[in-house]
Amino acid sequence: MLLISKKNLILRLKLEKTKMRKYLFLLLSAFMFLKVSAQSDTNDLKISVLTCARGQMIYESFGHCAFRVQGDSGRIDRVYNYGTFKFNTPFFVIKFVRGFLDYYLSAYDYRRFFLEYKHDGRDVYEQVLDLSAEDRQAVFDYLEWNALEQNRYYKYNFLEDNCATRIRDCIEKVCGNSVVFPNGKYDFTLRESINNRLVDMPWYRLGVNILMGLPVDRIADSRSAMFLPDYIFTILNETYLVSDGEKKKIVGQSNPLLKFETPVNRTDFTTHCSPALVFWILFVVWAMITIIEIKSGKVHRFCDSLLLFLSGLLGVVFIFMWFFTEHTVTAWNLNLLWALPSHLVAAFMTRSKKLFWQKYFIIASVFTLIVLISTPILPQHFDVGVYPIMCMLIMCMARLVFFRR
Repeated sequence: MLLISKKNLILRLKLEKTKMRKYLFLLLSAFMFLKVSAQSDTNDLKISVLTCARGQMIYESFGHCAFRVQGDSGRIDRVYNYGTFKFNTPFFVIKFVRGFLDYYLSAYDYRRFFLEYKHDGRDVYEQVLDLSAEDRQAVFDYLEWNALEQNRYYKYNFLEDNCATRIRDCIEKVCGNSVVFPNGKYDFTLRESINNRLVDMPWYRLGVNILMGLPVDRIADSRSAMFLPDYIFTILNETYLVSDGEKKKIVGQSNPLLKFETPVNRTDFTTHCSPALVFWILFVVWAMITIIEIKSGKVHRFCDSLLLFLSGLLGVVFIFMWFFTEHTVTAWNLNLLWALPSHLVAAFMTRSKKLFWQKYFIIASVFTLIVLISTPILPQHFDVGVYPIMCMLIMCMARLVFFRR
């Protein structure tokens, strides 16, 4: 009996010990669950939008935007940058021109980002987003997922998909209908907003203007203007989050991380030697040469052929950029009205005595004159550097008609 009781006692103790372990395990599991839940509700993640001033290079002319994520008591301080691409990509120039170049999201240490912009002398402003713990975690999770090799690449679109619009789109995906961006129109077009940022780079401005068509001549609104980083900054300051009838600004805090007394100096001799000035001087010189040729009776057609060839080649480029690339901003380019692709052939016919080419130069010169006169009422804005080019084309074809006679 004593032996049996002893065995029963040992067995009971073992059972009680097993039960205690189960209870402890369940209690520990519940505690860990509550701890994880509490951490997710009170995480120390901090989501910021960084807006950077423009830089020296042409691709830095419009500034830059990126996300910054801080958390885990200082262990995380990372920048998520949608504006990176690889210069060593095979057929880089062809892909860039055709709109097939892959841009990608890169994630790296904030310190590296800070030192880069400090070295370049570019201002950086930070806007801390006043999001809930759940939304902060969702932004971080989304950026981490988007930074994976299989998810990071995208096709860059100047107006609709770039480093700035990706900031807007990420906030919309996470916050959904609770985020309310301002809804209004501005008193300028998208082209004017581009030109304002290239005022000290007139040759680049000419190139950008003649390549871009009607899509950039529409009036800017608060959404379309967000392709520019500085408008991301401005519009975020006017953006609200609405939840349970309560409305609060999405930007909780705004402060400069880098501030320089003077902005990056991008002026050089080309700033003061604008295309319009150069081309008007060429026009006057050409007009003087034409008068001399009329008096002397000696005609030189090389410059006529060269101008027609270059303008015709430019027209071919406009057609290529419109129909054979993925760039939406180069469609419906009214510069084709003066840069006629047919000039490419006419350039080799300046000495031809055929009646067809006589009529061609008459009709083309009159048509170009009508386009020049009509530019104030056409829906597309023309760069000031284009007007002397049109005048030279008119004079060129008038010369050819006059000297034929």
